[in-house]
Amino acid sequence: AVGCVALIGNIFHAKKINKSLMVDIEQAQADAQVSSDNSQDCTKKVATLTEEKNQLTAQLTSANAALTALQEENVKLPIDSKAADTAAEKTEGGKKEEGEKEEGEKDKGKTEEGKIEEGKKEEGKIEEGKKEEGKIEE
Repeated sequence: AVGCVALIGNIFHAKKINKSLMVDIEQAQADAQVSSDNSQDCTKKVATLTEEKNQLTAQLTSANAALTALQEENVKLPIDSKAADTAAEKTEGGKKEEGEKEEGEKDKGKTEEGKIEEGKKEEGKIEEGKKEEGKIEE
């Protein structure tokens, strides 16, 4: 009789532990499902971000190629400009000399202060040109 009571007590105790373990298993399965869903979402996000990175890399490569082309053109530009100036001087010849004489006559009427101010303005233009060249090279 005492052994039967002990066996019945053991059976009820085992059922109680099994119910507790079943709840733990169900919770673990729910957590595993949530983790699986998060993993799939993350995989999709990684794929999207990888595609965006590839597109940006392609744009960067294209922009760098355009920048290189513009820098090469910028290097050639002063050379072409000097050649054009030389050709213009040869074709204009006497016209330029007449223009210089007119400028000389204009300068005679200016005071020393006016000449200094004009020189400062020209220096400012040269510095602006250098700044612009610096921006283009960067």
